[in-house]
Amino acid sequence: MPDALEVINSVLSQHFRITENIKTTGDKMNDIDAVFGMRVAAYKTANSAFSVSEFVEKRAELLKTVDVLEEGLKKHFTYEEKALPLVLGELLLKDILHDHKEIFQEIEEVKKGFASLEKLDREALLSKRLELVTSVNDLSDKVINHAQYEEKVLNSIKKAFEEKPTHKE
Repeated sequence: MPDALEVINSVLSQHFRITENIKTTGDKMNDIDAVFGMRVAAYKTANSAFSVSEFVEKRAELLKTVDVLEEGLKKHFTYEEKALPLVLGELLLKDILHDHKEIFQEIEEVKKGFASLEKLDREALLSKRLELVTSVNDLSDKVINHAQYEEKVLNSIKKAFEEKPTHKE
């Protein structure tokens, strides 16, 4: 069984490589790269709304980026949900699990929003551009804020464990 410091270090290191591999390119990404990539793809998609065919193509790229982030977060959150109960109290864990649920709900809302765009004409697409970018930015902010919260909690606990004198058995 891993000790608390091993679990904390593992979770913290995963925060820097949440989306281990992109299926299509095999490139390595970390969580900030994934969030930034998703934001860039959202802006490109919104700007391509002047051409319906280009918009559909860019929307597909954006959905792939969201899927990559979602896949990486699923793996990471699954690990956290198994390992963190060993380290955190029930109240802290409850808050973290609530964030995980909210992030996945937000991802589903973003995907639904993209799917609904498929049926719109050019004028309606133009009016939905800001909504598309806002939804991706909101998701990005939620992921980043959650990671920062977890890192703050885990670094505090890590510091306490590192300062604790070792027991000789």
